Amino acid sequence: MIAGARGLLGQKLVEIFRRESELEIIPCELTAGNGEIIALDITDRQKVLDMVGTLKPSVIINAAAFTDVDRAEVERETAYKVNATAVGYLAEAANIFGAKLVHISTDYVFNGQKGNYDESSLPDPISYYGKTKLAGENLAKAQLDDLTIVRTQVLYGFGVNIKRNFVLWVMDMLSKGEKFSVVKDQIGNPTLADELAFAVLKTVRRNARGVYHVSGFEAMSRLEFAVKIAQVFGYDPSVILPTTSDKINQKAKRPMNSSFICLKAQTELGVSAPPVTDSLSLMKQQMKHAGVLS
Repeated sequence: MIAGARGLLGQKLVEIFRRESELEIIPCELTAGNGEIIALDITDRQKVLDMVGTLKPSVIINAAAFTDVDRAEVERETAYKVNATAVGYLAEAANIFGAKLVHISTDYVFNGQKGNYDESSLPDPISYYGKTKLAGENLAKAQLDDLTIVRTQVLYGFGVNIKRNFVLWVMDMLSKGEKFSVVKDQIGNPTLADELAFAVLKTVRRNARGVYHVSGFEAMSRLEFAVKIAQVFGYDPSVILPTTSDKINQKAKRPMNSSFICLKAQTELGVSAPPVTDSLSLMKQQMKHAGVLS
């Protein structure tokens, strides 16, 4: 059972599990209900319990989240319901009906003061979004032993009717041919959604428990990432101008360096990640195949 099946990661999870596993996949989404995807509001406890009780999945993967970091500062109640309360409901249902829960979390649980965070690093979120995601982790841990938390960051990729991620935003700006600014002081590990989905499959295959950091292996600034995007997709990188976080209008504080150490996922799960340029090239091929790029 995959919650958040219409999002970028949800689409990749459905695709990879159907292709690479023998499990029957049940995609769920808040606004769905078209036969292919089952409608499920994970913020409604009774609906979650009823759905899990009816379907009795062996694994529940939660890829649903309120991911708009700035909007979370304003719409706090909704952000908490989706990122925390709902995770508790899924964990409760998993515990009652004997399912494993794989929950997707974020680098924003850290303050970003030092970078190179591994699974033993102490969380200290500085945005309300980060606080809700940490609360979701804790609610799941409090109710369930058969739990895997996969933290990731700077997620990007190509999908159908998805929210605009960093790569798609940069490509849109580059296509205009006008100068635009990207921060040089926010550092993280860009992560292709396809590769994250495959890592989640590995956690299920190996019946992994606990927290895993899964991201691309290369840490870089958003500016450096934007330049690589321009180079791979054939745009002029000279239109990308450097700026700093204090000069742009973002409601929420960002962790300046939230880079990950993914050694645990490498050694225990066999997770690997190609260079960012290779991952971007794969995304480019997918877009060409879909007719979005010529």
